[in-house]
Amino acid sequence: MAERKNYDQRLVDIGILLSNKRKALGPLYGNREKFIELRKEELFNSEDWISNRHLTNIELGKNMISIEKMILLAAALETDPVELFKEIYEVYINKN
Repeated sequence: MAERKNYDQRLVDIGILLSNKRKALGPLYGNREKFIELRKEELFNSEDWISNRHLTNIELGKNMISIEKMILLAAALETDPVELFKEIYEVYINKN
């Protein structure tokens, strides 16, 4: 039987925050792959900005988001990157 990995709950909660923000954009953006592709066309001049695997790992709490990706994701989520950082910081700092 495979052992289940325990992820840092702070990262899981950050992933949930980001996932909820993505889904709040509407049903068109609820699917990660569709969100990435639509935003690629709409905001990033058809250039790759994040992979599905990377966004999945961030949203599942497997990886912490880098500053560079957070800025790009903030644009894709139609939110101010400073406000997004504050929200991420609050989630991260308030979990022990």
